[in-house]
Amino acid sequence: MTADVCYVLEGTYPYVPGGVSSWVHTLIQSMPELTFHVLHLSPQPNFYPLGLRYELPENVVGVDEVYLQVGASELQTRCSQKDVDTETMDVFSAFVEGLKGNASDPFSALFRVANNTEQAAALRSMLLQSPDAWKVMLDAYKDEAELESFVHFVWTWRFALMPFLNGLAAEIPPARVYHTPCTGYAGVIAAGAKARTGRPMLLTEHGIYTKERRIDIQSATWIPDLPPPGSLVPNQAPYFRRFWMRQFDAMSRICYEASDEILTLYEGNRRLQVDGGAPSERLRIIPNGIHLERFGEVHPDAEEPDPDVFTIGFIGRVCPIKDVRTLLQALRLVVDEMPMVRVRILGPLDEEEYVEDCRRLCRVLRLENNVLMEGMVNIPLVLPTLDVCVLSSISEAQPLALLEVGAMGVPTVATDVGSCSELLAGRTPDDKALGEGGLVVPMASPGALAKAILRVARDDTKRKAMGEAMRQRVRKHYNIKDMVDAYEALYRKYARAA
Repeated sequence: MTADVCYVLEGTYPYVPGGVSSWVHTLIQSMPELTFHVLHLSPQPNFYPLGLRYELPENVVGVDEVYLQVGASELQTRCSQKDVDTETMDVFSAFVEGLKGNASDPFSALFRVANNTEQAAALRSMLLQSPDAWKVMLDAYKDEAELESFVHFVWTWRFALMPFLNGLAAEIPPARVYHTPCTGYAGVIAAGAKARTGRPMLLTEHGIYTKERRIDIQSATWIPDLPPPGSLVPNQAPYFRRFWMRQFDAMSRICYEASDEILTLYEGNRRLQVDGGAPSERLRIIPNGIHLERFGEVHPDAEEPDPDVFTIGFIGRVCPIKDVRTLLQALRLVVDEMPMVRVRILGPLDEEEYVEDCRRLCRVLRLENNVLMEGMVNIPLVLPTLDVCVLSSISEAQPLALLEVGAMGVPTVATDVGSCSELLAGRTPDDKALGEGGLVVPMASPGALAKAILRVARDDTKRKAMGEAMRQRVRKHYNIKDMVDAYEALYRKYARAA
């Protein structure tokens, strides 16, 4: 069955809860007359042992998975004696050059060479094993990494190529429009789907994927960092970190080049997209929105607030990019000034190593009685108990949590990332006239975060005024109906495209 829209996703819906997943689920639910297919990218089978985390609406006509790292056993075998034809090897060489930044969209050419799944699967093996492919790799090593460990280069090269080649070999569900929420592997596969089917492709960047991957790469422990022999103090990142950063930059270029329209959530993101090579004439801003009827009114079954405790809410996944550690460090400073403070951490606890790290920090800071890690909860039932929301992230796009609490009249203290400043202070002159809906602080600064929390906690009048400003801002500018109408118009426009 040909779906109206195929979402190409990685690490999100329907297996992982979170902001992007909620966005996808909301759009599908809000357009019952359209049909949707989900193509989800996972590292390997059974990577998400809990299975589906959302009840799929009836208009989801299929869910398929692409496994990005399946086939690693092929890397253990000897090179095949069968060479790849010259034309295909030329395309592959151009693809490799493209990953180094010397071409705009080399991946689509690979998709056109392998114009069906069976042919693409055979090509994947040949490009991993053939003598000609080995020569391309050797040339790349000599050209740019001759002082690095050859063993590290071989395995980095092959594991970097594996997701591309698995995507090349993936069966693409038929659809009238392909839509992806990032420029990563999902964005590349969506670009390939367009190349193979000729159908339009849309990109909506929530966070800027390359920016977030740079953060990951800088702190990654799995990337070898052996300095070249005789090297002095380096004036740039080690080679293999540059390799991965360059690859993610190339993936963005591939996705931008293929997209018929490029959407984002706020002006700051749009500027970053242009800087990353996105054609400005294809860019458009469609802000997030929320269900006002769900978050804007007190639910009959809502919890009662505790008047004796100042309650801080943290809504989001407990993971490094949300920087919960900084929140806990700030809380220690707050509790020293105001002992009757509680933080309710509301969101997925599935990143077990980081969660346990946060629990240990709570014990070290003697905050066990002040911190509740509650996991997934029914957010509307909890909102009336919160005096303030805190976002301590080192990277955000346009966080739904800030809008959800704002609709209930709860102010937010947030790090100055993504659109947080725009959401709290207003974007247009009439929006800014509503007043500030919270405070913005530098990221990774426990002292500044604690100071802002205390400022809000000690001034009831100011806190209520901030909450009211945020309530009005969300109602006027962030109604989910506006967002859904904009995307439905796009889907119908491109579904009719020849």
